[in-house]
Amino acid sequence: MAQRISEKTIQEIAERISILDVVSPYVQLKQAGNNHKGLCPFHPDKNPSFVVNPERKTFHCFGCGVGGDIFGFFMKFHNVPFLEALRELGRQAGVRIEQQSSERDLQREESQRQALAANQLACRFYHDHLAEKTRGEIARRYLQQRGVQAESIAGFLLGYAPDSWDGLAQFLVRKGESPAMALSLGLILPRKSGTGFYDRFRNRLMFPILGTTGQVLGFGARALDDQGPKYLNSPESPLYHKGSNLYGLHLAQKSIRERDLVIVVEGYLDLIALHEFGFSHSVAVLGTALTAEQIQILQRYTRNFLLLFDGDDAGRKASFRNLPSFLERGISGRVVYLPEQEDPDSCLRKWGREPFQKRIDGALPLLDVFLDQQLGDTGKSLTVERKASALREVLPLINRIPDRLEQNLHIKALAERVGIEELFLREELADLTKRTKAGTALPKRIPTEETREPPEERMLCQILIQYPVLIPRFVESNVLESFSSHTVRVALAAILDVYREEDAVNLSRVLSLQTDPKIIRLLTSLSCREEFTREEATVALEDSIRRILRKGFQSRMILLNRRIAEAERNQQGDLQNRLFQEKQSLLEQEKTLLR
Repeated sequence: MAQRISEKTIQEIAERISILDVVSPYVQLKQAGNNHKGLCPFHPDKNPSFVVNPERKTFHCFGCGVGGDIFGFFMKFHNVPFLEALRELGRQAGVRIEQQSSERDLQREESQRQALAANQLACRFYHDHLAEKTRGEIARRYLQQRGVQAESIAGFLLGYAPDSWDGLAQFLVRKGESPAMALSLGLILPRKSGTGFYDRFRNRLMFPILGTTGQVLGFGARALDDQGPKYLNSPESPLYHKGSNLYGLHLAQKSIRERDLVIVVEGYLDLIALHEFGFSHSVAVLGTALTAEQIQILQRYTRNFLLLFDGDDAGRKASFRNLPSFLERGISGRVVYLPEQEDPDSCLRKWGREPFQKRIDGALPLLDVFLDQQLGDTGKSLTVERKASALREVLPLINRIPDRLEQNLHIKALAERVGIEELFLREELADLTKRTKAGTALPKRIPTEETREPPEERMLCQILIQYPVLIPRFVESNVLESFSSHTVRVALAAILDVYREEDAVNLSRVLSLQTDPKIIRLLTSLSCREEFTREEATVALEDSIRRILRKGFQSRMILLNRRIAEAERNQQGDLQNRLFQEKQSLLEQEKTLLR
C-alpha cells in the first residue's frame, strides 16, 4: 500500500464510533430486534431491505447486496476514498491518524490542500470586499434591492469581486499562493501579453459553491454591470464539477433528511430566498439541467423531489428531461410551474410564505403532467394518429418503473384514459421490455453467487459470527476441510484467524482483511440476519456439521465405489481388497462421527 496506517488505529476508530451514528443521519432507521432497518440509500428501495447491526458495526442491503462496516458506508455514501473516510471518522472519534505516504501520494495530497486553501483565500477576499464601505457598496445595494438578509450573506459566504484587473491575483501572491494553482482553479487568467495574470471575476456578486463538508469548491458570479455574460461560473477544475455539485446542499442536507423532501430550483438567489422563507430543504443546480450525478447525490437523502420551474415551454421541457431518471430510480418526482416572468424569489416576496406553501402542497406528479401534455384532458377524443404518437412517448416511460404494482396501475389508468384495451397495452409493454436491453433496473435480489453456497455452510458461518464461543467446537470437528464453497471457506478461515489473535470475532477487522466483494457481501449479509438464541445456535451448529460431514463421506464413498468397480473390471484383486478395507474403515468413521 502506498499509505500505511496501523491496524490498531483503524480498529480504535471503529471501536469508538457507533455505526448507527454514521448511518442514521442519512437513512431513517427503525429497530427490528437486534438490528435496525431502513430504505437502502444505494438503490431504489420500496420496502426496507437495508439492515444495520450495531453490535457488529456492519450494514447490508438484502436488495442490492451492498454491505460493509462504518468505513465502507462512509466511503460509498460520500463517494470518497478510504483514507478520506478514515480521516473524517478519526476526527469524529478523536483519534489521531499517523501514516507513511509515498512521494507521489504526498504530492497529490499537497496539491489538494493547496487547491482548497487557494479557494478558501479567494472566498475570504470576496467576502471581505463585500463588507468594504466604498468598494462593496454596489454589491450591497444590489443585495438590499433583492431583499437578501444579513444572515444569508454570512451563511452563504456571499462576496464581491472588485472592479479591478488583478486584485485577487495580487492578493493570492501576497499570501504565498501559486499562480499556477489559481490558474487551474479558474480564479485568474493569463494576460494576452504572456506576462502576468488578471482576475476572471470582476465587478460581480460572488456565490461560493461549497461541498457537503463545507470546503469551497468553486464560485458562481453575477455581473453587476453590462460587461460580459450575466452569470459566470468557475470552469471545471480538480475541485469543481458543475454537474456533480449542488448549490446550498451543505446547508440543506440535514433539513432534506428531516423533511424527506428536496426542492430543486435553478438560481442562486432563488435558493437563498427559499432558505430565508423557511424552505431550508432546497438546493439549486449550477447552470445546467438536473444531472444524473446530482440526482444520485440527492437520492442519498430522500426519494421525494419537487421541481420549481418556469411555466413556459422551456421550463416544462427542462422538467420532463428528468422524468426517465426519476422513474427508473423509484423517485417520486413532483413539479410546480410558476407564472410567466416569475421565479421562486419574486413569488415568495410577492405572495409570502403561506400562499407559496400552498403551491408546494399542490405540486403535481411529474408523470401525470407529462401525460396531460401528451393526451390532453381526455385522451379518448384524440385522433388515432395522435393517440398512437402519444402512446409511443408514454409507454417507454412506464416501462422504466421498477415497481410492478405501480406500473400496472399506470397501465390500467392509461387504457381507460385513451379508450384502448388494457390487454393490448400490456402486450405492447411486454414487447417493449423484450426490445429494451436488460440491465436498466438495479438488482432486486441478493447477487446469485451468494445464493449458490450450500445452506449448511452459510449457516455455520452465521452461527460463528453471532456466537464466537462455539468456535472451539467448530475447530474440533475439522469440518472446514469438507466445505465445498470456496467463498464460505475463505470467510470462515478469516474469522478463525482473527479469533486466534483476539479471542473474539472483531468483524470490522475481518472485513478490513478482505478484498473479494463476494466474501464481504457474504460476511455482512450473515452478520445482519436475525439472531439465533444460544440454544438454537448450538443445535444448528451440530446439525450443520453432521450434514457437511455426511456429504463429505458420501462424496468419498461414491469415489471409492467407482475405484472398486474399475479394479474389478481390470481384475486387480489386491487393489480391490485394499479399497474394500478402505470403504469399511470409512463406514466405521461415519458411524462414529455422525453418531
